[in-house]
Amino acid sequence: MSNLETLASNNDRCGECPIWDSQSQRLIWNDMNASRVFTFDHATQAVTTLDTNGLNAAGMALNETGELVFAGTGGLHLWRESGAHRTLLTNHMDESLNFNDILADPKGRLYAGTWYWGAEEYEKTGKLYLMDTDGSVTIQDEGIQLSNGLGLSPDEKTLYYADSTARKIYAYDVNASSGALSNRRVFVDVPLTEGIPDGLTVDAQGFVWSAQWYGSQIVRYDPDGKVERRIQVPASQVTCMAFGGPDWNELFITTASEDWPTRYAPPGYDSSKLHIGGELYRLKLDIQGKPEYKTGFA
Repeated sequence: MSNLETLASNNDRCGECPIWDSQSQRLIWNDMNASRVFTFDHATQAVTTLDTNGLNAAGMALNETGELVFAGTGGLHLWRESGAHRTLLTNHMDESLNFNDILADPKGRLYAGTWYWGAEEYEKTGKLYLMDTDGSVTIQDEGIQLSNGLGLSPDEKTLYYADSTARKIYAYDVNASSGALSNRRVFVDVPLTEGIPDGLTVDAQGFVWSAQWYGSQIVRYDPDGKVERRIQVPASQVTCMAFGGPDWNELFITTASEDWPTRYAPPGYDSSKLHIGGELYRLKLDIQGKPEYKTGFA
């Protein structure tokens, strides 16, 4: 698309989890496979690398205290820009937790999905956890092949959750008081001819945006799960996107440069003939997103 801009060319091995910090007017995103975290300053256009103190970040969330929650291979951590951090969670019921995407809810709690991928296939299935601000943890769903994007509807009644290799985006009913999930159903079944669903976000109108790894595109679904539009991206491995900017009408898109050959690619997919990715893009739209909630950990 003519108005798709390249904001950063860091050759991110797996750029992920863009989040907009409205207080500082900057975008924060990570390179999960390189354990790096970056910022893009909206006013100066400057890209900065943060000192993560060696922590791995696959998923990230803003915290009410101004800190960031990092989720990755080492669990959940509350991280400060000084480089200091406090570990929130590494194990649950004797299981070491390897997190991917995370999402805060209106009460400051945190949804977090786990995944356990081996050399060529998942080693065991993952779970979707809910961590309360008092540190208590409950399992909300399990049997997930490859946990990925999470998003809440504008009315906070529905949570969306992508299981990448199952090619499904699930929808759940949300208990407003407890955050508990129920009534899992398939919101979208992604066809075998397309990429697999990766990160997702929900806009202010309640439409779900899904990045497609192997798919060179982002798909916008209406609240009934029907395709409303497709946005082509000049990278085959599109990982995630987030709305931001002063008017919440800028879509920031992350991609991955590290080739990931698996049997889940669509028929005819040949990465040697494609630009795989690694850039951060921006697309200005006539659609607004909505702010994500912040976690409330002390």
